[in-house]
Amino acid sequence: MQTMAAPDSELRLSGRALAAMSGGVDSAVATALACETGRDAVGVTMRLWSPGDGELSEKVRQCCGPTAYEDARRAAAAIGIPHFVVNFERAFEQAVVDYFCAEYLAGRTPNPCVACNNFVKFGALLDFARVLGADTIVTGHYARIAHDDDGAHLLRAVDRGKDQSYMLAGLAQDQLAALVLPLGELSKDRTRDVARERGLDVADKPDSMDLCFVDGDYRGFIARRFPESAASGPIVSVEGKRVGTHDGLLNYTVGQRKGLSVTDGAGGPWYVVSTDRASNTVTVGKRADLARAVIDCTDANIVRPERFVGGVAHGRAVCRYRSTPIEASARLTADGGLRVSLVQPVPMASPGQLLVLYDEADVEVLASGVIAS
Repeated sequence: MQTMAAPDSELRLSGRALAAMSGGVDSAVATALACETGRDAVGVTMRLWSPGDGELSEKVRQCCGPTAYEDARRAAAAIGIPHFVVNFERAFEQAVVDYFCAEYLAGRTPNPCVACNNFVKFGALLDFARVLGADTIVTGHYARIAHDDDGAHLLRAVDRGKDQSYMLAGLAQDQLAALVLPLGELSKDRTRDVARERGLDVADKPDSMDLCFVDGDYRGFIARRFPESAASGPIVSVEGKRVGTHDGLLNYTVGQRKGLSVTDGAGGPWYVVSTDRASNTVTVGKRADLARAVIDCTDANIVRPERFVGGVAHGRAVCRYRSTPIEASARLTADGGLRVSLVQPVPMASPGQLLVLYDEADVEVLASGVIAS
């Protein structure tokens, strides 16, 4: 492979771009920096979720309500580009909300931000950008993209505390190639300084929160859509012995310790090891029953196929957003998955979460997969 080009805060800033503007400081500054290089951009805010007719909380206002749209509009005006709000609610509900509910009901722990990136922000939005004649999307993610003859390389942000490369690790090569990420070299403090220097009034706006479409308890959100998920059922040990009764699968996720109504308390504490929707059963065990040295993943996304020599790549695995990287090897499986062997076991690997394999230096994303077991 030829020497990798520098991350592209300056390299890919020609032609027309769609600037994804959420109404927050990160996307506003990313748009401003892109436009300052001469980029012809149009600002677009995605309308993803309508929280209903009731009073909007501050959380919903920041993420999905009129305050966010107005903040994005003012930022675009200050930068000097046109701005539009485009309705992506149907795509968001199908790709993120329905997925979120289905994963919890199946006993897995979903990652809605990854799903949103894969299928909405860089799926439906990228398609929309191309209809407009834009060849790239500018976003406020803290990560870096470098380009060479081998294609796009996804790298961690310089500011490791804000790094979001994990959230982008499910993107395909054509999606990565279309991204412009001006914040990859900046710290969050510097981003806010840049906003102040350019007179953007979102400079001190708080960061957005996870689960933008759930304003409150996610269990209640799902139960309103799937009332059967609140049905009680058996709690069994890993040996198959009934040890209690649960009050609905929706209230239990792998690794959970609190809220378990286990009547046989001998040998506790107990942790949720798995749930089974078909039998409406929660299985509990000891903490050691959660540890994994080998993790099987589905839906492998191979970002750097040349690193899988003989079908195996070596690097460092991250089993959950911002978890500690662990030395590992990953082998491609015949069914399109990954089998990841860790040098030391992780205390828990939650089915449904994304596992990301970085290179040995823990900088470049090589592959990702959805944890199955």
